[in-house]
Amino acid sequence: MSSRPHPLLTRRALLLAAATGATMGVDAQESRLLRVAVPEDVAYDYALFLGARDVQSLRSFDGPHARRDVIELALLLREVARALPGTKVQLVRIDSYQRTLLELRAGRVDVLGTTVWNSDLQGLGASTLPSPALIADGDFVVGLFTAPNNTAAQQAQSLPALQTLRVVSNSDWSADWRTLQALGVRSLMDVKTWRQMVLAVARGRADVLLAPFPATQDLRLDAEGQQLVPLRGRALALVGSRHLAAAATPAGRAVADKVFPALAALVNTGAVRRAYQECGFYNPRTSGWRVINSQIRP
Repeated sequence: MSSRPHPLLTRRALLLAAATGATMGVDAQESRLLRVAVPEDVAYDYALFLGARDVQSLRSFDGPHARRDVIELALLLREVARALPGTKVQLVRIDSYQRTLLELRAGRVDVLGTTVWNSDLQGLGASTLPSPALIADGDFVVGLFTAPNNTAAQQAQSLPALQTLRVVSNSDWSADWRTLQALGVRSLMDVKTWRQMVLAVARGRADVLLAPFPATQDLRLDAEGQQLVPLRGRALALVGSRHLAAAATPAGRAVADKVFPALAALVNTGAVRRAYQECGFYNPRTSGWRVINSQIRP
């Protein structure tokens, strides 16, 4: 068997090293290590989004690799670079939402690189330090995405018709799961990874999944080598606010003390909201769409 490194893995390693400011041969006393939990696909797309730019120079948050979770990581790492100079960032790739929370509570990672629901953070107790809400309660509006050839799903307009669709989600994503249950969905498939969800819909095992609207003109969702389309004119609002969080480790406390106040200031000035608008999460193309659960609260 050849020991030659796989070119894609090598490229990913180089991209991630450049994007996180990782250095070789730096004395441990000259830099502090910050372990940031992030899904694999977010880490990879963040590296592509950043490219050759210095993270501290980021001013715009649009582009082909920009999306909500990538932008959250970019905002966090930009403020880490500004508020905690000399910090060496290690992206700890964890694809399970539930395991990410457990690793944070145990102190095996120092900070979350993407936001989680406030209700889930409250369940972790005093061992975690939440950031200000980057997404306020009621502002997390998502689309229902299906395969382009699934005409039955695309024609489901009324609430009773939507309730008959087969929906795939992750029961660990508490807000998504509670929202779908409150909506009265009869067939709710529980899978644990985003890839499984996309393939289930693309291959016809499920009708729809929930996802933020992309910034593309046609609102098509490109994921895992598949294309999904939204049920036009319909959206769902997930209940709850979204936060980053730090562990009660020395590095985590430094982020909570120095970086979270900087993020709070960006929330207050509207800069975080503008970043979400630029990446398409707050999408003007769907602002007039009917929020089908506006009168239904979990």
